[in-house]
Amino acid sequence: MEQQPIPYYDNLPDFLKAVKSIDATNRCFGIFPFKQFGGPGEVIPPFRSSTYVAALVTEGSGTIHLDGVPYRVQPGTLYVLRPWTVRSIHKQDQWHGYVIMFTSEFVAKRSVHSDPMREYPFYRKGAQPLIHIAPADVAELYSQFELIDREFNSSNRAKADRLDLAYHLLQALLIKERQIYRQALSAIEYSQPISLVERFQSLLQMYYLPDPNQDSPVLLTVHEAADRLHIHPHYLSDILKKYTGKTALQHIRERTVFEAQNLIRNTDLTVAEIGYRLKFEDPSNFTKFFKSVTGITPRAYREQGYVLAA
Repeated sequence: MEQQPIPYYDNLPDFLKAVKSIDATNRCFGIFPFKQFGGPGEVIPPFRSSTYVAALVTEGSGTIHLDGVPYRVQPGTLYVLRPWTVRSIHKQDQWHGYVIMFTSEFVAKRSVHSDPMREYPFYRKGAQPLIHIAPADVAELYSQFELIDREFNSSNRAKADRLDLAYHLLQALLIKERQIYRQALSAIEYSQPISLVERFQSLLQMYYLPDPNQDSPVLLTVHEAADRLHIHPHYLSDILKKYTGKTALQHIRERTVFEAQNLIRNTDLTVAEIGYRLKFEDPSNFTKFFKSVTGITPRAYREQGYVLAA
């Protein structure tokens, strides 16, 4: 079993080489047909990546787990992912279609907007990451993916021109996806003032990534989160409760347990080591916390996993 927590990759070549032994020279953008990523029964274990994803599955079925939540993939599935989401994939049969991966650096370098990804509701924190779309929409988007693939891999253009073309064609793709996405989820109101919610949830997600500059890690509390966001703790919880149905404390407790469960399932770290990694000073406090949220101890959770895997 792995001795390290869920891996994270801060550039595209490292991710591709680790997951699929694919050599890539561009750190910021790539487009690949799904058939390049393995066949039926393929399982990609949990990982984090710095990339945004835009993917279209035209054929095939399986499951994608995002931050622990399973999503069913079937023909005509469009999925879009934010950076650092914990991702794992299980393909029941061969997938066809395309997946694009790109970093915020790739977009920011070429955009006139200060926050270009806010133009697209599906890249906002908490947005629905996966939808099933109509055959006509599949055909339109697939043609755009094909065009991006053809232009990005053209041998008749200089690399800088290929990247610029890929950027503009990607924007066209995302605009088309935005229209389809809004039509599919028309009941959702996108104009709500959720910037604070997004910043809090991004803070929560990034908090659990290794930080070599953090000399004295502390357990994330509501007051600590509010301080980092420069607002009052009560106001933070009120806004989160209004727009997510959960208080700041509930979000923090659920995310901490989610990280703990990932470490228990995917590493050989002891319960005490996991507690320390999650910034609990006393392992017994970690065990009490875990049990208060899940109803069982970390040790029992690990043993339960072994039983299910047997």
